[in-house]
Amino acid sequence: MARPEDPERRRRLIAAAAALFRRYGYERTTAREIARAVGVQSGSIFYHFASKEELLVAVMLEGMRQFAAAARGPLAAADSPLERLRALFLGHLTALHGGGDEQAVVIQEWRSLAARPRRRVVGLRDEVEAMWREVLDEAAAAGLVSGDLRLLRLAMLGALNWTLQWYQRDGPLGIAELADDLLAVFVPAAARAAKRRRARRPTATLTLPLASEAKGMHAQR
Repeated sequence: MARPEDPERRRRLIAAAAALFRRYGYERTTAREIARAVGVQSGSIFYHFASKEELLVAVMLEGMRQFAAAARGPLAAADSPLERLRALFLGHLTALHGGGDEQAVVIQEWRSLAARPRRRVVGLRDEVEAMWREVLDEAAAAGLVSGDLRLLRLAMLGALNWTLQWYQRDGPLGIAELADDLLAVFVPAAARAAKRRRARRPTATLTLPLASEAKGMHAQR
């Protein structure tokens, strides 16, 4: 009789693999290391996944699901083309820096997937890209952006993804501020909207950094 699936252990294996793939790379990470991180025998991995590559696919599928989920919520609440574009920036950055490592693995290890397993991830990737195409079409119709929208989409996503290399979640720049500042690089109207949004914040919440913190703030900005 086949043993029942253990969803919790599967989830833990995906999370552990994502953390190790992100830190050391897919090729350099062994099944033994993933098993050790979860506290199971190496063979237990292959009860849930046929191979290490199958585990990589599972990590990437979870990452793409989180990209899609992080965009849907802000998009549903946005009521203008500019706010919908900001929602995509905010959702993407929230997915990248909001917790797990799966999204980073999608970006860093895409080339590690062979053509056949990659097709399993492409469907979810296309769903996310469809959101971007729709919102950019709306932004172009509203006069917020112009030119080659495909190139613009790739440039925007490239800028967002590159924040993996330098952004620090515990630094002085929050996710919302980062989304505003990056969007303003591409859409001048976003800079004016962000300025108004920040002006509405209670001044009592603002604090000056200590002298020892100023250098770190300058380096991050």
